[in-house]
Amino acid sequence: MLARLNQLLPAFFLIGLLVFWELAVQVLGIQDFLLPSPTAIIEKIFEIPGRLLVHTWATLREVLIGFGIALFGGVFLAVIISHSRTLSRTLYPVLVITQVVPTIAIVPVLTIWLGPTDTSRLLVVFLIAFFPIVVNTTAGMLRVDEELIDLIRGLNASRWKIFTKIRLPNALPYMFTGMRISIALSVIGAVVAEFVIADRGLGYLVFSATSNLDTVLVFAAVTLLAVMGIVLFRLVLLVQKLALPWAAESEEGEV
Repeated sequence: MLARLNQLLPAFFLIGLLVFWELAVQVLGIQDFLLPSPTAIIEKIFEIPGRLLVHTWATLREVLIGFGIALFGGVFLAVIISHSRTLSRTLYPVLVITQVVPTIAIVPVLTIWLGPTDTSRLLVVFLIAFFPIVVNTTAGMLRVDEELIDLIRGLNASRWKIFTKIRLPNALPYMFTGMRISIALSVIGAVVAEFVIADRGLGYLVFSATSNLDTVLVFAAVTLLAVMGIVLFRLVLLVQKLALPWAAESEEGEV
């Protein structure tokens, strides 16, 4: 009973926050162009569902494709880094540089090089999303009991066997942790790209609505972005629970 209540606490808090928000706007008489009420935002979403659906799909497509590329590239780099100290010392500083430089600062450069295309936007998503996957997967592959490695080597196991039977299974929980972070960052990356190099998408809609002082539309687009991020995060978590139930139970026990 207590565990069930703990699961419902976030929902209760969110509902309470929305009720407080609605009452505050109504009682204080705040105008929509300053802070629209939750009901005004919902009405806006149902007022133009077709337009919002087009922009939502554009952003979702960028997020999913960019995240998929980041997942493949991140795991590939993690495998390389975990098997070579030389490559690790060479590549890690470059990876860090890609993160410390604000992505919004290099978007104009990507636009010059690649033009205002889907490739530019997907590259922005990739640059933001792949780092957590690389770092977490690498950590999982390296945090292996060395005695176990020595034991399987004593049985004449090949490097491929060590990788598939020990390192990769050990890295999967870490990899899913990186994936949960990256899927959220992918949404951010798509929005950042759409601010600069897009004519569609929820990020573009936020930018254009802000220019027109349509605050209700801005909040409607942000609401859809929040829902998208939460749903995608929960989907990754669901996949982890199905693929690695023992790891999911361990994390819940620690929390």
